[in-house]
Amino acid sequence: MKIYTPKDFPLPFETAVTIGSFDGIHLGHKNLFRETFALSTELGVTPLLVSFDPHPRTVLFPEANFKLLTTFEEKLDLFFRLNIEHVAIIPFSVNMAKLTPDLFVEEYLVDSLKAKGVVIGFNFRFGRKREGDPEFLKRLGERFGFVVKTVDPVTVDHTTVSSTLIRQTIEKGDIEKANLFLGHRYFLIGKVIKGQGLGKKLGFPTANIEIPKNKLLPPSGVYAVWVYYQNQRFKGAMNIGVKPTFEQKELTVEVHLLGFNQELYGKQLKVEFVKKIRPERKFGSIEELKAQISKDCRLIDTILTD
Repeated sequence: MKIYTPKDFPLPFETAVTIGSFDGIHLGHKNLFRETFALSTELGVTPLLVSFDPHPRTVLFPEANFKLLTTFEEKLDLFFRLNIEHVAIIPFSVNMAKLTPDLFVEEYLVDSLKAKGVVIGFNFRFGRKREGDPEFLKRLGERFGFVVKTVDPVTVDHTTVSSTLIRQTIEKGDIEKANLFLGHRYFLIGKVIKGQGLGKKLGFPTANIEIPKNKLLPPSGVYAVWVYYQNQRFKGAMNIGVKPTFEQKELTVEVHLLGFNQELYGKQLKVEFVKKIRPERKFGSIEELKAQISKDCRLIDTILTD
C-alpha cells in the first residue's frame, strides 16, 4: 500500500477518488471503495482513497471529546486488509475548513490529486461550513473536467448504515450488531503495559492494553475476543472496567489469552470484539470472582469456534 501526503502533491498520475473521514470503514464506505475501483477502470486511471488526519470533528470541536471508531493506525490496518493500493492522507486544519467548496476542489481534487472521477456518498458535504453538496460538485466537475458518481446509502435491516449509528450501537454494548454494520469485527490496536498483576494472582494472567484516549470503547464488561499477536490468533476474554471487587477506580482494558503463557509487556496486540458476555460486577469474595472468570473462559472458548 502506497501512502501519499502533501509532499507528494501534485500526484504524477490521474485518479478516480473517493474522499472522506471513513471512521470505522463500514459497509457504506466499502461500497464507495468498490464504486471507485469500478470508475477508475472505466476511466483508465488510478483508484485513490483520500482521507483526513486528524478527524475533522476533533479539530473543529475539540471540546466535544469525540471518540473514534478507528484510530489512524487502525484505519491503515483496514485499508491494507481491503487490498487498497493507493491512499492519500490530507492533514486537516482550521485553515482547511475555511476553504470555500470551489477552492477546495480546485486546490486538492484538481491540482493536487489529478482527479478525473470522484465517487461520493448521497450525503456528502465539503468546503467551508459544509456548503458544498453533490449537485454543486457535479457543476464543478463540468468546469474542471471530472465526472461525479453519487452512491446510494447501504442499508441493513432497513436501517441506513453510518458511523454515527455504529458509534451509538457500540456505546450500548451491542457488538454483534455493530459488527454487522461494519462488515468486519470492531477492533482495537494497543501496546501491552505494566499492570498490577491481579489477574496472574487469580490464575488468569492478563495483558493490560494502553488505548489512545480518543478511541471509542464498548461499555464496561466482559467480552469474547480474538487476539492477534505475531501473525497468530488466540481466543481471549477481555475485561473493560474498574475492577470493583478490588475497589479500583481507574478504567483498565485487559485481556486474558486462553492457553497462552508468554510475556507480552511492550508488545502490540490487535483485539477483535465478538460478543459481550456479561456486565462488570462486584463479587463477594475472591473465590467467587475466580469461579466466574473460569466460567467466562469456558463460555468464550465455546463461542469462538470459527
